[in-house]
Formats: sequence, structure tokens, C-alpha cells
Amino acid sequence: MGVGSAQGLWGSGHFREAAGAAARAINAQAQAKLGRRDASEAKLLSDAFSTNAPTPGHPRLRLGADGGGDTFRNIHDGAGNLARGLFSAIRNPLAHEDEIELEENEALEYLAAFSILARWVDKATVEIST
Repeated sequence: MGVGSAQGLWGSGHFREAAGAAARAINAQAQAKLGRRDASEAKLLSDAFSTNAPTPGHPRLRLGADGGGDTFRNIHDGAGNLARGLFSAIRNPLAHEDEIELEENEALEYLAAFSILARWVDKATVEIST
């Protein structure tokens, strides 16, 4: 998923495009996993990682069971916050600001951050309303 989709671009030195491709791939996987096309990127993943119960049309991504303590809330709040930050502060400027170019080391850091989010989306279970 995510970072793997950027491999070809990375190999040819297109670091900005590789980071953008990773973000787009994570979004596509999350949309497919959740069966949603009505939202994307930060909005989609913020909603998906919400600790609220799922509602029709708003399934949740769960990174573990709710044991009633703070850990469940902290993990899911953190995952939603990371997604919002990555899409708002990295993906959106890369997509909309033509003058941004990335050095290899900065792009690698971006890919590492997106890789964490990709792993969480991949390993999460989907909880639907009943």
C-alpha cells in the first residue's frame, strides 16, 4: 500500500511525486476498506478513527478493542490527528504549491510518516453499525 506505490517515482528521483503518491495510495486504500467515496484524506480518516460508535455510512477503523480506559481513546485520537496533520501539512501543499521541491532526506521523512499511517489503516479492523 501507501509507500510501496511511490517506489518507482523514488527510484527515478521524483521525491515530491513519491510522497504525493504515497498519500494518494493511503487515501484509496482507506476508501476501499471503508466502502466510502463520499469523503477523502483528512476528513475520511479523522471520521474513521473516531472513538464514536459507527453509524450508517460511517464505519470506523479500530486499532484494538475498547477496554474502557484511556488507551483506546488515545490511540484513535492520535491516529486521526496524525492523518489530519499528514494530509493538511504535507499532502495538500505538495499537491497545490508548484514551487515546493523536496530533497531526498526530507521526502524520506515524509514517506516514513505516511508509512506509519499506512500500517495503521492496513492493520485496523472495520467496525460497522449494527
